[in-house]
Amino acid sequence: MKNQWVSNLTGMVQVKVLGLGPERFLNECMRKGIPLKNVKKSGTNSITFTIELKDYKRIKNIPRKKEYKVYFIGRIGLPFEIRRAWKYFGFVLGIVGFLAVLFLLSNMVWRIDVKGASPEIEYKLRKELNELGVKTGASQFTLPTLQSIQKKLQDDNPSITWIGVQLNGTTFHFEVVEKHLPKPEQALRPRHIIAKEEAVISSMFVEKGKPLVTANDYVHKGQVLVSGIIGTEDHPQIVSAVGKVIGEVWREELVSIPLNTSFTVLTGEKKNRYYIGTSQHKIKYWGFDKNKFTSFEKERNAYQFKFLKWKLPLFFTKESIFESDEIVRTYSKEEAVEVGKQTGRSDLMKKLSDDAKILQEKVLHESLDNGKVNLRIYYKVLEDITKTKTIVQGD
Repeated sequence: MKNQWVSNLTGMVQVKVLGLGPERFLNECMRKGIPLKNVKKSGTNSITFTIELKDYKRIKNIPRKKEYKVYFIGRIGLPFEIRRAWKYFGFVLGIVGFLAVLFLLSNMVWRIDVKGASPEIEYKLRKELNELGVKTGASQFTLPTLQSIQKKLQDDNPSITWIGVQLNGTTFHFEVVEKHLPKPEQALRPRHIIAKEEAVISSMFVEKGKPLVTANDYVHKGQVLVSGIIGTEDHPQIVSAVGKVIGEVWREELVSIPLNTSFTVLTGEKKNRYYIGTSQHKIKYWGFDKNKFTSFEKERNAYQFKFLKWKLPLFFTKESIFESDEIVRTYSKEEAVEVGKQTGRSDLMKKLSDDAKILQEKVLHESLDNGKVNLRIYYKVLEDITKTKTIVQGD
C-alpha cells in the first residue's frame, strides 16, 4: 500500500454506505480489487471508508442494491486543494503582483537631494548624476557603487572640498562642502617687494612703490626690487608696495628612468557573473562558463535588497573578471633619455606656478647605472620672483 503522503498528493475520496447490509458493497469493492482505507462503522447500517482518486470511476460502476445507498462525502489531497485555490486565483495573483511591484519600486531611485551646494554647482552635479544613471526612476541594481559616484563627482569638480553620498531607501542624499577661497587680505602694513631667489629681471609691472631695478638686472635673493618708501628724503612716505616682477631663474632636476619596466594592463576582455544570497552564502544564477583567463583581476559589487524602508538579508552581487596581461616595456638608452626629459619637465611644472614658463633645458650629466639612465637636467625658467617684506622702524 502506498504511503499516506503519496495518497495525499494523488488525491483521495471519502465514501459512505448507508442502508441494510452495507458490508455487501465493501465485498464488491474487494472483489474488484479496489483498496479501501480507514474503514469505519458509524452505526448498524452505516460504514465509511476512503479510496484513492484513481479508483473513483471504478467504484461508481459497481452495481448497487436497493437496500443501501452510496454517498461521496469528502475529497482530500493536493488536486482538490489546487482546484479550490484556482477559484481565488485572481485574488492570489493580485497579491503576488502587488508585492512584486512594491519590491521593484523599493529598489528604485525616487528622489535626489543635494544640500550645501550653490545653484550653479547643484545644476552641474545633477547633470553629471544624470550621465551616471542616477536619476528618478532608475533601478538601483544598475547604478555604480556609492564610492564610485563620490570619487567621480569630486574628481570632476575641483571647486568642491568634499561630497558625501548616502542612499536611504529610495532617496539619494548628497552633502556638498564647497571651497571658499579666502579673499586676499589688503596690504595694510607698509612693505617692500624683494626677490625670493637669484634671477635676471625680464619684465616689471609696478602698481605702487618705487622701482629699484630695471630689466636685465641681475638680482640676489632678498634684494629689494620695489621699495615701499616713496617721496623725497626730506618728506618720505611709506606705502605698501604692489607689483609683479618676472625674472629668469635656474632649476635642476634629477631623473632616473629604468630601461626595462614590467606592468600589468587590462586587455579589455571581461566576463560577468551574478550571484544572489546572503552575505555568507551566495548562489550563482548567471555566468556559468569557465574562466579561461590565465591572468585576471576581479571586481565585486554587492547590492542589498530592500523592501520599503527595511533592508533584507539578501544581496545581489555582480562579479566582473577582467583579463590582464603582463607587459615588459623596454627602452633603448636614447629612448630612455627622451622619456627622462619629458618626465623632468613634467615634474618641474608641478612645482612651478601656473603662469611660469620653461625657456630652455639642457642635460648637464647623463649616466647608465644598474639598468637605469640617470639624468641631471638644467632648466631656465621665466616666473614671478617676488615676495614681500614688512617695513620696520629703521629701514
